[in-house]
Amino acid sequence: MIQYAIAWQKDSDNLGDDLRTLAAVELLPRVDRVLDAGRLDMPLSDVGKGDRVTALLCGSVLKESAHWLPDGRIAPVCVGIHASAEDVWGIPFCQLDGAGLAYLRSCAPVYCRDESTCRLMEQAGIPCELTGCVTLTLRRPETDGREEQPYACCVDIPPEAAAVVREFATGVEVREMSHHNSAPDGDFRRRMEAARALVRIYAGARFVITRRLHCAMACLALGTPVLLLYNGGYEDVTRFAPMDGMVHTLPVKEFIRRVRSEGLAPWTNPPGAEAWQDRLRQAVKAGLERAECMPLPMVPAAEAESWRICRLRQVAMSSAKKIHRLEGEQLTALHEKFTLLMREDNAKAVLGGILEEPEVRRGMEKAAKRRMLSILPWYRRPGLWLRLRTGHARAEDLYALAREQLRLLGWPEAGE
Repeated sequence: MIQYAIAWQKDSDNLGDDLRTLAAVELLPRVDRVLDAGRLDMPLSDVGKGDRVTALLCGSVLKESAHWLPDGRIAPVCVGIHASAEDVWGIPFCQLDGAGLAYLRSCAPVYCRDESTCRLMEQAGIPCELTGCVTLTLRRPETDGREEQPYACCVDIPPEAAAVVREFATGVEVREMSHHNSAPDGDFRRRMEAARALVRIYAGARFVITRRLHCAMACLALGTPVLLLYNGGYEDVTRFAPMDGMVHTLPVKEFIRRVRSEGLAPWTNPPGAEAWQDRLRQAVKAGLERAECMPLPMVPAAEAESWRICRLRQVAMSSAKKIHRLEGEQLTALHEKFTLLMREDNAKAVLGGILEEPEVRRGMEKAAKRRMLSILPWYRRPGLWLRLRTGHARAEDLYALAREQLRLLGWPEAGE
């Protein structure tokens, strides 16, 4: 008997991960089991002898490689996989070896989300193909045909960009939204219902402007015009390649400049997304067919357990190095702060003593009068000088000003 499973990032606070999971759900014949994408090594329960769990693995399932090598009864279908140069523990992907590497090679070809993941796989000798993100396969929901007020969505874009959209978007309601979920629900069904509601919102929008990749991919799948913004100062959307070429992109500042100079003209999405959708669906279909006859376990249980123990040692060593480095940085920061405080105390003692000298106070009074006189034409200065001497005019009290500034710098006793 075959059970179909989905790998879910249950602790994620990014709604984009739920959109990707929803797309994966729609690609399976059914979902019999939900797996924790960050704990794929957890032993499965209620799986009969000879049964298998065909699991669609997408996204960052390799983020915590210490939990890699899924349970031996899982037949994996790896589509839209993303791998970073280092996992969450700081272990480089190139150090993936032994049973962990053999497992991925047995899944071949691994269908990768982006070009950078493909390069990592190729360097490790893992056969792979580029497919893009499974979020691209989301289906457009059916509508009841009722006309609603036209609206546009601004998803996690800077306030100044949203303000420009409000100013220049005529005839539409502008909705500011976020993919950040500060309190993720632990219930899979409720999270998927919320994701479906989000899909309906994007499907009905006149257009969407976002800084979220999964939002942009969802809108491409739904046929909603979308623009992906990024910060030109430090963000590089080419890391999403090939997905950066599927959607219109602009730096935030350039977007604001263009809208203010040219207005907010309607646009259509670039062509070509359909070909990537077909590629993803074919990859899932091929993966499911392979999973049906894949010998299980893919790696002998003893080898898998031995590899996990070695990986845990690597995690411990990597964590110890991180802790040591952070402790060093903290000690350096404390030393610098202590040195700064010592300098402040020395400056406080010197300045406090100087300000107590009567000659200094009288000198500051004279300086204030000279400053007041210097800004006037020469023929008006005698009159002001007379008023200052008779007390009918007062110069700025530089002494009181200096004491107040010292107080603001954290020296309250200097203001007493």
